[in-house]
Amino acid sequence: MNDYGIWTVITPLITIILAIMTRQVILSLLIGILVGYTVINDHNILLGIQATLTGIIATFASPGNTQTIIFILLIGGIMRLISVTGGVRSLVHLLTNKTRLIKNKKAIQLLAMFISIIIFIESSINQLVAGASTKNIARYYGVSAEKMAYIIQTSGVSVCSSVMINGWGAAMMGVIGVQISKGFISGEPFEILATAMPYNIMAWLSLASVLFYILTDYSWGPMKIAEQKAIANQHGTHQPSAISDEDVIDHPATNTVLNFFIPILATVLMVPIALYITGHGEFTKGSGSTSVYWAVMFGTLVSFIWFLARRILTIESFFKEVYIGYASMIKISSIMILAFLMGNVSADLNTGAYIAQISSGLLPAGFSVAFIFLISAIMSLATGTSWGTFAIMIPIGVQLALSVNMPTELMIGAAITGSIFGDMTSPISSDAIVASMATDCDHIEHIRTQMPYAIVTAIIVLIIYLYLGFSQ
Repeated sequence: MNDYGIWTVITPLITIILAIMTRQVILSLLIGILVGYTVINDHNILLGIQATLTGIIATFASPGNTQTIIFILLIGGIMRLISVTGGVRSLVHLLTNKTRLIKNKKAIQLLAMFISIIIFIESSINQLVAGASTKNIARYYGVSAEKMAYIIQTSGVSVCSSVMINGWGAAMMGVIGVQISKGFISGEPFEILATAMPYNIMAWLSLASVLFYILTDYSWGPMKIAEQKAIANQHGTHQPSAISDEDVIDHPATNTVLNFFIPILATVLMVPIALYITGHGEFTKGSGSTSVYWAVMFGTLVSFIWFLARRILTIESFFKEVYIGYASMIKISSIMILAFLMGNVSADLNTGAYIAQISSGLLPAGFSVAFIFLISAIMSLATGTSWGTFAIMIPIGVQLALSVNMPTELMIGAAITGSIFGDMTSPISSDAIVASMATDCDHIEHIRTQMPYAIVTAIIVLIIYLYLGFSQ
């Protein structure tokens, strides 16, 4: 394996810094990928350009990548359908006018958080459903898209990384299982992960932080500016029940929330079924990317049958609307393709192992838990992948725990906690991209406003890990 030295870290950092400074995430990803492939090809920029162009196509060689990209396009079609058939409008009317469940900005933020938490099967689905259900009402009450993206993503990632009966848990148990098979630890992966979950402190504190910012209506930093802009733009907005009326088809069957719930529930409920099928009867071993792909295909099929049966849409108008929805996802899909390719570049550069290698052996035992957290956080920020990070760092944490006589469950929890930090702060994180899409938020603005909140939480987490490490 080639040793690229400091370039291993510089390459992803270039992408992150450019994205934040220029707010042009596609351009930043392309430059970062080009730099990475130029380094890999002995600093030959021509070969770097060739590898970049080839790599974009090669991204689709991975079934998981392709399924995720198609999922994003197809979910755009479903979001379009529930909008033009009056589903979203009817839901808004139900929540605000009929039931009066949503009476103010706190209520709509709490609803977004609640939806993100209860749909814990898959982080993309819960964010998309939460965004579709709440973004129009949030706009009416003067809640910024940036605040909604923060609430939805932070809540969704925190709960998905903590509930073990989903794809996240299956991946973590798989990594732990390898450590058991190699004799480093003993026991059942489920039991070991269950004992580690209380130490996934970033998740628990992040959920508490979201509640704090909702209930106190307090904001600071870039988020405060975004909130002030949203409040300023609130004046003159129509009543929430009338939002997006201009896009809704003129038909008597468009005045029902079933036009929202039938497509969405069909999609959501298909996920656990697909996980069970792809896991060959074992839910926790199912494929997350395949499951969400099947789910959105099933949701599209159910939508087709439902809207044609109610004669809201014809075959021609159905495909016209879904194509409009697909087109709205082109930018997000492009970002996702490049984010996947950036992940491949980081893997080829061996970024994760390099960060762990240059940092190991530098600190006393008491710092070991905080060390695992910090390295995982840096790695996930640089690579944009929580799964890839905990796949590398859980084994390192287990083996380091044995060498310094530290509880393995504490180290596993620290590795998971650091991994989700990057999900909340990296512009190339797939979950961050989906959160931006779900709330109609500019992606870089989402990162700029959410990052300070995540950093403050991470500092508190670091202090807790230092205490836990030195108290052992």
